[in-house]
Amino acid sequence: MSGLVTAIQREFRLIRRHPALIGLTVMLPLALCVLLAFVFRSGVATNLPVAVVDLDRSSLSRQVVRMLDATPDVEVSARADSLPEARSLILSGRARGALLLPPGFERDALRGARPEAVIFYDNQHMSAGSVVARGARNAVTAASGGLSVSLREAQGAGSLQATAAAQPVPLQTHALFNPALDYVDFLLAALMPAVIQLMAAAATTYAVSLDFGPGRHARVLPRLAGGLLPAMLGKLLPYTFLFMLILGISDIGLYGWLGVPLRGSLLLMGVGAALFIIACQLIGALCFLLTRDFARAVSFVGVILAPALGYMGIGFPREAMPPLAQAWSALIPGTWYIQLRIDQSLRATPMDLSVWPVLYLLAIAVALGLIVLLRLDRMRSALARATARTARRTAEGDPARAAG
Repeated sequence: MSGLVTAIQREFRLIRRHPALIGLTVMLPLALCVLLAFVFRSGVATNLPVAVVDLDRSSLSRQVVRMLDATPDVEVSARADSLPEARSLILSGRARGALLLPPGFERDALRGARPEAVIFYDNQHMSAGSVVARGARNAVTAASGGLSVSLREAQGAGSLQATAAAQPVPLQTHALFNPALDYVDFLLAALMPAVIQLMAAAATTYAVSLDFGPGRHARVLPRLAGGLLPAMLGKLLPYTFLFMLILGISDIGLYGWLGVPLRGSLLLMGVGAALFIIACQLIGALCFLLTRDFARAVSFVGVILAPALGYMGIGFPREAMPPLAQAWSALIPGTWYIQLRIDQSLRATPMDLSVWPVLYLLAIAVALGLIVLLRLDRMRSALARATARTARRTAEGDPARAAG
């Protein structure tokens, strides 16, 4: 324990002496988390601009436009006289979509001829396109439903009968989790751990290079700590504490300021967070110990963890990925930690199901830790053999070769 404490104290002194470590462990993660929080603080995309091409100019078409403008998702920002004009508005970015109401729209509706209202939207930007399509669909459905009920009432049907005839098979939809389609619950809660994951691995890569890089005395830290295991723990634990602190601050903002619900076990989330941070650190340590070059190690960390958000099942379901992508996703610590966070924050998943992501994180951390210790042991053995050869040459009276 005394060796472990000595190694931890030494690491904190290294952090104070190296501004790059302070930036990677404190300044940059905090700045990115604050930036992401301000980007997504509104939670729900509203008032996206939409152009309207009203070629009918009837009372029904004007009612549809009013309902479209009253929809919180979109707002009517421009009125175009033709589709080419509406297209230019979309291409210029002044509108996210365009609603076309053709000539004879009201006449056909009154005759029961089912007129068509057409929505054009830019689905390359999937979030904005989905919001525009949903808002336009809701506005047109509400207007056509109201007209259908009015026509049946004019024919002598009662209000209830007219409503039932307009929608003979009503569909009830219940969103179990995140019913408001809030991007804070959906995306921000995953982006913050993804950022911390990358920062923890990069900071550990740099920290390990300070003791085990080329030209460094790789036996100093193990000798100071009294062994490889306390040396590696003393190297990692200060950064584990710092990144747990960063993650805790981001969670205070997420569950406090931004109001994401927290319905599960704080203890389970804390255990999962610690295993998640340690696993990310071990990825960074292993990348450096395998390459022995800081630039290449950081590049490997970026290749592994920078695109990790796409494999975590947030934007695209893991079940729909190819088998290789699913296997890669299972090896990324953030996959299981984000699943644990969603289970404990939004879904209130029972403990017998929530414990599995923690066990996966434990398995990843243990496997990476054993590989790191094995690599360090080989490095120490190689260094000991080189030192022994140098001593033997010196004893044989060949100081020139010994110096070489």
